[in-house]
Amino acid sequence: MKINFTTINKKDCTTDLQKKLWNGAEEFAKTNVMKKLESAAKYLGDLQISIIIDMGKGVPSVIQNDLTEEQFITAQRALHAKL
Repeated sequence: MKINFTTINKKDCTTDLQKKLWNGAEEFAKTNVMKKLESAAKYLGDLQISIIIDMGKGVPSVIQNDLTEEQFITAQRALHAKL
């Protein structure tokens, strides 16, 4: 499974500390998404999944693109499940 990430609503950073904090939060979100989708990989198969991470809300979402309805729902459920 290949995961493409797009991050939106990332604040402009003026200091190095702000940049480190935002980059750390973004990496944490990506790692969390990858862990959750790994559990659904056997159901989804070898796909390319696009994820939008809204840094303002802290909420990741699956973009449907070429996924079937069943694959999309499975990915969304896996993404929003608790680890």
